Amino acid sequence: VEVEQVLGDLALYRLTPSTGQTHQLRVHLCGLGVPILGDPLYPEVLDVAVDDFSTPLQLLAAELSFTDPVDGTDRSFVSRRTLPLAPPDGP
Repeated sequence: VEVEQVLGDLALYRLTPSTGQTHQLRVHLCGLGVPILGDPLYPEVLDVAVDDFSTPLQLLAAELSFTDPVDGTDRSFVSRRTLPLAPPDGP
């Protein structure tokens, strides 16, 4: 976990997951005391309608790389999307 930028009471982190375990990043950050903004599950479950997208989870994969399990090819994908709360030059 690396702090990329502090934004007032918030911070932008660079995360490098080691597995594809469901919720790995969410649980880890919550355990560190810095839960992901907009997370309806951690640190506590919020009663949010399934179709309520008004406060999206502020988690974005800027880049994904892996070895294709079918043909063994190295794959890499880069996103140009940004987080709504991140500065224009951030992820």
